[in-house]
Amino acid sequence: MSRRTRRAVAAISLVGLGLAAPAAANATTACAGDAVARLRIAHFTVTSAHETPASGPVPAHCDVVGDVVTDGEGAGPNSARLQVRLPEKWNGKLVFFGVGGLAGSLMPSANTGDFVSALGRGYATAITDTGHVGKNPFDASWILEAPGKPDDAKIADYFYRAPHQTTVAAKALAASFYGAPKVSRAYFDGCSFGGHMGLMEAMRYPDDYDGVIAGAPYMDNRTQLWGYKNAKAFLKAHVPPETVAKVNAAVLAACDADDGARDGLIQNPAKCNFDPQSLVPGTLTQAQADAFKTFMRPVTDSEGHTLYPGSPIADLVATDGPAGGFVGWVVTPKPATDPSAPEPWGGSPPVLWAAAEGFTKYIDLHDPAFDMNNNWPEKDGVIADNALKAFDARMDVGDADQPERLAPFFAKGKKLILYHGYGDTAISPYRTVWFYEDLAKGMGGYANASEHARLFMAPGMLHCFGGDGPDSFDTLAALEAWVEQGKAPDAIVATKFSDRKPGATAVRTMPLCAFPAQAVYKGAGDINSASNWTCPEEDASQLETGSAGVAAGMGEGRK
Repeated sequence: MSRRTRRAVAAISLVGLGLAAPAAANATTACAGDAVARLRIAHFTVTSAHETPASGPVPAHCDVVGDVVTDGEGAGPNSARLQVRLPEKWNGKLVFFGVGGLAGSLMPSANTGDFVSALGRGYATAITDTGHVGKNPFDASWILEAPGKPDDAKIADYFYRAPHQTTVAAKALAASFYGAPKVSRAYFDGCSFGGHMGLMEAMRYPDDYDGVIAGAPYMDNRTQLWGYKNAKAFLKAHVPPETVAKVNAAVLAACDADDGARDGLIQNPAKCNFDPQSLVPGTLTQAQADAFKTFMRPVTDSEGHTLYPGSPIADLVATDGPAGGFVGWVVTPKPATDPSAPEPWGGSPPVLWAAAEGFTKYIDLHDPAFDMNNNWPEKDGVIADNALKAFDARMDVGDADQPERLAPFFAKGKKLILYHGYGDTAISPYRTVWFYEDLAKGMGGYANASEHARLFMAPGMLHCFGGDGPDSFDTLAALEAWVEQGKAPDAIVATKFSDRKPGATAVRTMPLCAFPAQAVYKGAGDINSASNWTCPEEDASQLETGSAGVAAGMGEGRK
C-alpha cells in the first residue's frame, strides 16, 4: 500500500488490532536438561533447562540456556551463549531480541514493551551474548587475545556471525520442542547495537527473519568518531547541569512552536533555528558556546565532506533514560579532574567517551595503552585522512549502513520497522534519518521505500526509551500486522507512562508518524491525547531544515 493511498488517522492503536493467532501448540518435550539435549539440535549444547513459573504478564515457560558452536564465514571457531524461552502455549512464532553496547551478556536491548509482552503473546523468545562475556556493556578487553593480536573469531561473532548461527539453532530448538516442522514466523527486535544486529541479519542473512525491528540502530562504526567529538568538545569547557537546563529552555523558546504546538516537544529538531552564540555572555561563556557548536556539527574529513551527522540540540535535560541524557552521555555533572591526563575524568567519564575510547583502542588500534585524549588525530570533529582510512579499513566489515544491501530481504517480501528518539545523545538520530533518506533515494522515492520499510521518529525520547516524550509503543504488533495481514503502519501510538512503567498511569499519548510525515496538533482538545493529533497525508515536514539542521549536516548541509 503506497503512501498515496494510506489513511492519515493519528490515533491508530496497534495493540488492539485483533490479530488472528494460530492455535496454540503445547510442548512435546519435557523441560529438563536431558530431555532438551535429546532433541539433538545441531551445534547446540544444553547447559540448563528449567520450568519458570508465571509472574505478572510473563506466563510459565521453559527456560533453556546453552552454547552454540560458531565457525566459518572468514573466521575460526568460537561459541556463543544462547537463551531460548518457550511458553506453555506457543503461537508457532519466534522473536529474537538484540543486545546492546559491546554485548557480552544476555541482557536485552530491544523495545521494552515488546520484550515484556512477547511470551504472553505465545512467542518463543531468544537472545545471545554474541560470543563473548563482557564485564560491562562497554568492556572491550575481549577483543584482543594479547596486545596487538585481535580475536578475529569473537569480532566476527560480535558483528554478524553469532546472531545468525544462534538464530538457526533457536529456530530448530523451538520447532523440535513443540514437535512442529518449523517456526511459522520469525522476527528480530533490537535497539542500539540490537538494532545493528537486526539490520545486519536482514542484509547478510535475508532468509532468517520475516521482519526486523531496528530501534536507534548502531549501524555505522563512525558513531565512535562522533562520540569522541562530542565528549571531547566539553572536556575543557564543562557545562554544569544548571546551565544545560538554561540552554534547553532557550532551545524550547526558539523552536517548540515550529510544529504548531507549544507543548514541550520539538517534532523536528532539524527545522530549529538556534545558535548557541546567542547565549553568550549571559548564559554561556564563549568556550561553552563553541563546545555546543561542535556538538551540533557533523564529523568531517579534511576536505569538509560529512562522514557522520551532528546532533540535535533538543531534550537536553531529560534524565530518565539509560545513563541519563545529555548529562551522563556527553558531559559529567562535575568537571574533569585533569583535562590533560590520558584519563581526564578518572574513573567516571561520560558514557560517549568510555564507548569511543574502548572501541577505538581495542578494535581499531589494537592498543589498550593508547592515549585517546592526547594522541587521537581528530579535532572538533575533523579527522585526519590517514586515521580515517585505517579506521574504515578495519571497521567496514561491521557496518550495517548501506541500505542497498537490503534489496534481497525486501525482494522476499520481508519488512523493516525503524525508530529513533530525537532526544538521543548516545547515537545521533540524524544518522537513522540519513539511512532512510538514502534508502528512499535508491528506491525511487519515499512512496516506494514505505512499501518495505518505515521509520518512526519519536520527539522527546532518549536512547531506546526515556525522556520527556511518549516512549512506549508496540512495534511487534505493528510488524505482525504488516507481515501477516499486509497492514502497513501509517502511525504508531506512543504513550508516556508515569514512572516509566507500562501499565502505570498514562500521562500523554501521541502518534509517531511514518517518516517523513510529522504529527500535527488539530488545534483543539487535550494536547496530551493522541486523538487530537494527526499525520497529514502526503506530508513531508520532517524533511524541512533550519540553521541547526543545516549545521548538523541535514538537508542542504549534507556534503
